[in-house]
Amino acid sequence: MLRIIYRLKKCVFIIGIVIGVILAYLLIDSENETSMQMSCKIRDGSEIAYREWFSMQNFKKYPANYFELRDVNSASGDLTSEASYLYSVVHVHCVVFIKKRRNALAVKNTWAKHCNEILFFGLENRSDVSVTVLKPKSSWHYLCDAIRYLWQNHKANLHWALFVSDDVFVIPENLRYYVASLDFNEPHYLGEEGTFWGIEYNVGEAGYVLSKGVIYALQNKFSSSESCLRSGKYWRNEDFYLGKNLGEMGITPANTKDDSGCNRFQRYNLNYVSSPQKHTVPSSAHSLLNQITPGCYSDYIITFNGIEPDKFYLYDYLLYSVRVVHNGVSHGNQPPPVSVSEDQVWREFVRAEGFGEPASISSKQYFELWQQKIQSPEVFNTFLRQHSEGIFNSDDVDGANSLGS
Repeated sequence: MLRIIYRLKKCVFIIGIVIGVILAYLLIDSENETSMQMSCKIRDGSEIAYREWFSMQNFKKYPANYFELRDVNSASGDLTSEASYLYSVVHVHCVVFIKKRRNALAVKNTWAKHCNEILFFGLENRSDVSVTVLKPKSSWHYLCDAIRYLWQNHKANLHWALFVSDDVFVIPENLRYYVASLDFNEPHYLGEEGTFWGIEYNVGEAGYVLSKGVIYALQNKFSSSESCLRSGKYWRNEDFYLGKNLGEMGITPANTKDDSGCNRFQRYNLNYVSSPQKHTVPSSAHSLLNQITPGCYSDYIITFNGIEPDKFYLYDYLLYSVRVVHNGVSHGNQPPPVSVSEDQVWREFVRAEGFGEPASISSKQYFELWQQKIQSPEVFNTFLRQHSEGIFNSDDVDGANSLGS
């Protein structure tokens, strides 16, 4: 009997240890998850920085629905939209490297209109798009010469420069919102971060943004086209060489993810990112196949890649033309203003008929007056019948005359 009790106690002890280990693991895992969530929430401080920056602009901000936006944007007084204000104070130069004519036209006719300046670079002239032609011997030589051209010709009003290929769709408004609180004279290197051979760089497929401070540093280091050529000789590596050269100057990619950990600069097609299923797709030339986390796309997305020219027009229409009517909209569901009231209409009618002031006309006189103006249903129907018969008879006569002739 004592041996049985001892064994039971031993089993209970072992079970207790197992349960304790499981509970401890769950508790630690829960704490780790909580700390990860908290780190995600405090990872992105751009929203707080923007609010602080905007509060210093001496503006009062209030929400406007879609029906008010047109009036606000066209107003010549003190009202302006937030996006219009950012356009005027945060200058974005968009640099596009052309590969296909159709893509270049699509860019020109859609999102490029929202840049402060648009510069197209290509290997040959285009009749329908103004292109600065360069003759590079490597992709880094291409990018480096474009950066030098940008500095030499646009440094006076240069704040931020966005570099993309012609298959990238850009939302410049979201870029301005993100960089407004940053000093463009300081070195800022923005994009979607990648790593190759231990070098941190921003992946070219997502596009990248350089502040004026970065471009100034680059043009000082590469003072000629020959110096650009000597520093990188391979094609399809310009993004890596950019990160490498900036890293040597102590300039590294900034973390541009939002507070949910999703990329503002997206190297992939949104069809992949928004899909509920995981996709394995080729990334850049410097990395292996990459798995995309479904649903992780930022509400403040700035760029996304891999779209055909017709999609440019679709996205542009959805972003800038479609108006979504949310619950609670008060405009559009009110009666239109009436210049003349119904009461004034009958009073003017009475005066026009020679009865003087409306107060002097009796109800019987008013009724008889309208009887003279408006035919009874019987009289009106008789008129319509006679008119119709006259039309048909005239058609018959015309037909007979035409046959006889």
